[in-house]
Amino acid sequence: MQQRLALGGAATLGVAAVIVLGTAASASAHVEATSTSTAANSYTTATFSVPHGCDGSPTTKLQFDIPSSIIEVTPTVNPNWDITKTTEKYTSPSASADDESAEDAGERVTSITYAAKTPLPADERDTFSLSFSLPDGKPGDVVALPVTQTCEQGSTEWDQAQKAGQAEPEHPAPSITLTAATASASGDDDATAANATDDDATTAPAASSSSSSSEPDLVGRFLGLGGLVLGAAGLVVAVAATRRRSTK
Repeated sequence: MQQRLALGGAATLGVAAVIVLGTAASASAHVEATSTSTAANSYTTATFSVPHGCDGSPTTKLQFDIPSSIIEVTPTVNPNWDITKTTEKYTSPSASADDESAEDAGERVTSITYAAKTPLPADERDTFSLSFSLPDGKPGDVVALPVTQTCEQGSTEWDQAQKAGQAEPEHPAPSITLTAATASASGDDDATAANATDDDATTAPAASSSSSSSEPDLVGRFLGLGGLVLGAAGLVVAVAATRRRSTK
């Protein structure tokens, strides 16, 4: 009886382990993005992890769609892939106030495409990094970066939005959740410079008093050394006089 219970318990644990491992594998099978910074208005580098192919088929191309809130993107070179950048004309929201004409409009990056020089095997992974400035926004705002994964056979659109309170979709779009904006770098530099000035003003009197107090010490040392020299000279003279007397 006890043996049957033990076997039954072991079987239950085994099933539970399979479910947990299967769930973990499923969760890690998505194309995900990690970023060096998530603060609104900050510069960040987002690294996308592509863990597998399309139902066993090798990956040949990845297209990263850039949302309209991001203007310029710098892709990181990957020696195994060729990079192309797609752009469109862009006019800033303040163009009308600045009397900016259509000829003066800049360009906005709409997508970055990595094409494989050699197809990425379905059971191997690779990473791709894009650098850009995050848009302005409130903490909790989501910046989605959809990815189209093309394989030798088939493709996968990683573009489904994750909605709060709902289960994760089958093909969620990689995304970055914004956090509160931080103080500007120039403000930090100004504060650092001000602190450095205060520190210099505080330490300057201490340095001058230290140098002034060291002067008497040096004088005393020289006087003492001079006294020793004179004393030694007097001793030599006395010994010489004593020898002369004894010779006579």
